[in-house]
Amino acid sequence: MDYAPRTMLEMSAALLVFLMAAGSGLMLFQNGASLNRHAYVNGQAQDRSLHQTYTPISGDGSVSGAEVLQAIARLDDGDAEMVVDGVRFAPPLEREQLSSAGIRLTGRYRPAYERDASGHLQRLLLRSLP
Repeated sequence: MDYAPRTMLEMSAALLVFLMAAGSGLMLFQNGASLNRHAYVNGQAQDRSLHQTYTPISGDGSVSGAEVLQAIARLDDGDAEMVVDGVRFAPPLEREQLSSAGIRLTGRYRPAYERDASGHLQRLLLRSLP
């Protein structure tokens, strides 16, 4: 066989293998994207009625000042606002506000919850105990 036809056949075979690999890769990518989309939709449809509370399981129901400060530091945009001894903390919160918050780390605070008609937490009120 001459050099030109042999080269043409080799290049045709290489092109065919490349196209098959590119097509397989595209199908795998689309399948993965579809599975991710399906998992995200199913995750959103799950019951998310369990929420973190700031009340300990046992004890007198009070929380320490350190726990209050940590809860304030973890506030995200979707969270309810917190009011500690009349000082309001609402997301988004700047870290500089925490140093001047006036929260006694060794003190104890009693939580009170304000909820809307559907039961979603709107505001967490924390009052210091004497």
